[in-house]
Amino acid sequence: MKKPLPLILDTDIGSDIDDSWALAMILKSPELDLRLVTTTAYNIPYQTKVAAKLLEAAGRTDVKLAPGRGGEPALDSVAEWVGDYDLTSYPNLLDNAADAIIDTVMNSDEKITILCIGCFKNLADAYEKCPEISKNSRLAVIGGNIYNGACNGWHPALSGEWNIRCDLDAWRRGIEKTDWEVELLPLDVSGGVLLDTPYFEKVRKAGENDPLIRELVASNDVWFRTENWNYYGPTSPLFDTVGVYACITHENLNFQMLPIYANDESVSLIDPERGKMMNVALTWDDKERFYKFLTARLCGEI
Repeated sequence: MKKPLPLILDTDIGSDIDDSWALAMILKSPELDLRLVTTTAYNIPYQTKVAAKLLEAAGRTDVKLAPGRGGEPALDSVAEWVGDYDLTSYPNLLDNAADAIIDTVMNSDEKITILCIGCFKNLADAYEKCPEISKNSRLAVIGGNIYNGACNGWHPALSGEWNIRCDLDAWRRGIEKTDWEVELLPLDVSGGVLLDTPYFEKVRKAGENDPLIRELVASNDVWFRTENWNYYGPTSPLFDTVGVYACITHENLNFQMLPIYANDESVSLIDPERGKMMNVALTWDDKERFYKFLTARLCGEI
C-alpha cells in the first residue's frame, strides 16, 4: 500500500452539509493522512466547533484544528447539533489558520496537499505571509464551473460558482496569482453529485455502530430540517466529497491542463492570456462507480 497522502483540509464546514460529509470521508480513508483542519468564511467559532465535534466522534483529536478569518453572514445550519460543545476542550486547537498552514507545510518532510473546499481567505493570507509554502505543497480545489457539464440545468452556464464568488479577491490572491500547483474540481464533476435514497439509507444504517457516521447523519438531519430539505429522500449535493475522492485516486475522472481565469463576475473562463494553468477535472467515466465507492467507504466496507 502506498504511503498515506499528507493532507490539510481548508473548509467552510457548518454551512452546506457536504463539508461534513467530506471530513467524514477523509477520516474513513487510510490513503489520507489528515494533519490539520482550518475553518474559513462565515461564523468561525461555530464552524470550528462543527469540525471539532466530528473529529472527536472519530477519535481523531490528534488532528490539529485552527480557526481562520470569517466576515460573511453567519450560516449556522447545524447549530442545534453542535449544541453546547466546548471548543476549549479540543486538545489540539491552534490560534490562527494561516500560521497553522505555514507551520504544517514548512515543517513537513513530504509535500502536502491542501484540499480547499470553501472560500480562499486562509490560502491568500498564508501565501502572502510565506510564498515559500508553494514549494512544499499543492492545492486540490473545489471551485469554478467550466462547461456546466454535470449540473443538469440547476446551475446556469457562464455563472460564478460560490467558492469563487463569495470572495473573488481571495481566489485571485490565494489561487490565481500564486506559484501553487493547482488541481481544480469544478462543478462539471462536483455538481449534481448526491447519493440516492438506497445509498443514503445504507450510510444511515452504518451509523448505528459507528460514532462518526452516527454524528454525521444526526447533523445532516438537523441540516435537512433547518434548510427545509426533502427529509426522506436522497442526500443534498455532496460537492466536496469529489475533492476527497480526487486526493485518493484519479481513476474514473478525466483531467485536462487548462488556463483558468475568473473574470469580475466570478465566471471561470479558459483564458490563455490571463489564466493560470491548472489540472482540471472535466468529466466522469462512471459517476455511479463513485457513488458506490463513497457509500462503501463511509460504511467501512473498503
